[in-house]
Amino acid sequence: MKSTIGRPRKLTDGQVKLILAWHARYLAWQALGKTLKSQRTLARELGVSQATISYVVRRGGEYKQICPTCREKEIKRRTQ
Repeated sequence: MKSTIGRPRKLTDGQVKLILAWHARYLAWQALGKTLKSQRTLARELGVSQATISYVVRRGGEYKQICPTCREKEIKRRTQ
């Protein structure tokens, strides 16, 4: 269960999945030697820092709080 306390997330679940898919392609690229987007380029496209991309990859998608699009529903569920 993710926290609803603290600073709200900037990335949605879809963006986290995009980062993880990019990471899988990046790992495949390392094996094949082809070019893909860098973490810095992906971060620039998503409007976050490169450190955030790196953090999401290291954590395997466990990124801070509930996705902003699901937050209200989860708060209502917890207060009932």
